[in-house]
Amino acid sequence: MAPFPQLKLTYGLTPPKATTAPERQREIAALQTARVNALGVDALVVYDLQDESSRTPVARPFPFLETVDPADYAADHLRGVTVPRVVYQSVGRRGLPALRASLQAIHERGHAVVLVGAPSKDSVPATRLSEAYALRSAEVGGLPLGGVVIAERHGERGSEVDRVLSKCAQGCSFFVSQTVYAVTSTKNLLSDLHYRCLALGRPVPPVLVTLSPCGSLKTLEFMRWLGVSVPRWLENELSHSADILETSVEVSARVFEELHGFARDKGIPLGANVESVSLGKAEIDASVELTRRVQRTLGRS
Repeated sequence: MAPFPQLKLTYGLTPPKATTAPERQREIAALQTARVNALGVDALVVYDLQDESSRTPVARPFPFLETVDPADYAADHLRGVTVPRVVYQSVGRRGLPALRASLQAIHERGHAVVLVGAPSKDSVPATRLSEAYALRSAEVGGLPLGGVVIAERHGERGSEVDRVLSKCAQGCSFFVSQTVYAVTSTKNLLSDLHYRCLALGRPVPPVLVTLSPCGSLKTLEFMRWLGVSVPRWLENELSHSADILETSVEVSARVFEELHGFARDKGIPLGANVESVSLGKAEIDASVELTRRVQRTLGRS
């Protein structure tokens, strides 16, 4: 089995809704496969959505709809993708037997996994994140493992560096952030992580900051509902923009340029994960343009 590549640039997408007709699923997958293969990214991230309504009393802006299982979708529908896959697994809604089978299948296919815990402390998970980490270590220790990192959580509680290092001790070798619009909170996290690792005499784990084009104020509201920090100045810019999507791409590209320069000066291995979670052509084109902008920042042709 070929070694999993070092990740500097990934492209993330969501499987179709579970209610999507099989023929339409294949059509969507064919378009996604062609797009990803043409992008020149290091890996494809396939998300696993879970209902996060327990995290907040605020009503969800969009209804939650189940999607096709990401591990199955990555292996079957996206089998023509020529780069490795990073498959998200929401462990709170999977019992240990089901999770074991999924992790083994992901490992056998040469992909990586990002394990995601329950959406809130009030949830009653089928499997706890610590149990999922232990399962992976005991039964598929060679499976590349990633974790989620959230700068907003660090700003509120100051504990995200502890979480990152704890996850490293449990096998995580890279991290993917929540969508980033707030530069300062992400710099704070990266700085604190850098100096903690320096004090411990250990390298900073690779971090992929997630960048997401935003095509409407409703989508912006949804991102905020998910816990993404949206600075007031950015909300004003998008609200008064003649083209929200174009403005969001420009802002996201500048966000990554600033974070990349900050991380480079400190030797922090920072990359990007560009999201494409809409089937709309304009949003897809925006994600491709943002990927190209990030490639230029990374010094790739």
